[in-house]
Amino acid sequence: MSATPEPRRRIYTDSVSDSARWDAFVPRAGDIVVSTPPKSGTTWTQGILAMLIAGDPEVDAQTSMKSPWIDINIRDLGEVMARLEAQEQRRQVKTHTPFDGIPFWPQMRYVTVYRHPIDVHFSYRKHLANMARDVGQAPLSENPSESFREFLAEDLDHRGLGAILDHYRCTLAREPRENLIRLHYADMLRDLPGAVASLAAHVGIAHPTGVMVAITEAATFASMKANAARFTPSAGQGFWKADTGFFDSATSRKWEGVLTDDDLAAYDARMNAELTVEERAWLEWGDAGRG
Repeated sequence: MSATPEPRRRIYTDSVSDSARWDAFVPRAGDIVVSTPPKSGTTWTQGILAMLIAGDPEVDAQTSMKSPWIDINIRDLGEVMARLEAQEQRRQVKTHTPFDGIPFWPQMRYVTVYRHPIDVHFSYRKHLANMARDVGQAPLSENPSESFREFLAEDLDHRGLGAILDHYRCTLAREPRENLIRLHYADMLRDLPGAVASLAAHVGIAHPTGVMVAITEAATFASMKANAARFTPSAGQGFWKADTGFFDSATSRKWEGVLTDDDLAAYDARMNAELTVEERAWLEWGDAGRG
């Protein structure tokens, strides 16, 4: 693939990742990049794409090995790129870096997914608690209000609200692009067949109706949790206390009765200062927020 990409404008680094690692990536036409804030539906989306690419709901997705997180700095970069180069099928990779921090090729397809920011934080709390290996991230306070205040104040690390807002604004700045699709976790929960169909159309993959139905059934939360050995990143490598724990509950509003009125007021103030009414409504609730 010879076209020159739109260059990145920033380099993002934190305790676990370095977007400069993208300099080693050798693209192919048709490659798929899944770029999301953490805990927003990344693995869910990659699992669906793995099944679509293979045309097989029983595919062994092995997301961290076959569709790696390019930026993560705990894996040897040369080994990651060698694994990608050896693949003969359609490839996908993941990143949590906003679009101003990675190259953007017109011949590739880009997918991004968002989720209500407070749901992201509560999911991240479970995510860290399930880690069996130290990757250099500071622990969160066990007090939900304290950790939420840290979430509101943190702008640089992947686990802060500022990083989610930055990622979202960078996506909005890229739109509209024919090779970029923006999805929402809540919409995927409400209409999974529609989400699978939209992804398939975006990446140019078509399967008979029966195959699409089977893939959609395999992409439900219950099915992916039951098949965590195939879908959980780094499954079977001792990275998690429980591989099935990677898929927690896929529910929303876990903050109700947990966060205080002052917590939510601080969140509202930050969101209203950073986004328009329409932008905030979509980031929190997807297409339902437009009603």
